[in-house]
Amino acid sequence: MSKRNNETQKASLAVSLAAGVPAGVWAKERGIPARTAYRWARLPEVRALVDRYRARVIDRAIGQLTQHVIKAVEEIGRLSKEAESESVRLQASRAVIVELLAITDYARIERRLAVVERRLRQTETRALES
Repeated sequence: MSKRNNETQKASLAVSLAAGVPAGVWAKERGIPARTAYRWARLPEVRALVDRYRARVIDRAIGQLTQHVIKAVEEIGRLSKEAESESVRLQASRAVIVELLAITDYARIERRLAVVERRLRQTETRALES
């Protein structure tokens, strides 16, 4: 197999692994030795591709969910004010508080992580310049 073909096969393997398909199943479907697929699956460049593909899928899912967040929050707010049942109003009010805390925690962690990543990149850049 040519090097170019191997790279294409590795990318295909990474897509399958990102989707949860075991390396052995992927290999069998393509007539490639399972040992080769497992060896490729451990390669840093294949693992990096798997991570990138999964990140893209997660980003797309978040994007689609984000479109519905405002409507969901408005509905929970409406229920907390207007629902006839006290238990529904109570559950909706609790949901507002719980979700607000969860989102706030997530945003705080994301900000802190961004700072750490930026500092790490700065440290790496300085080390390379030295």
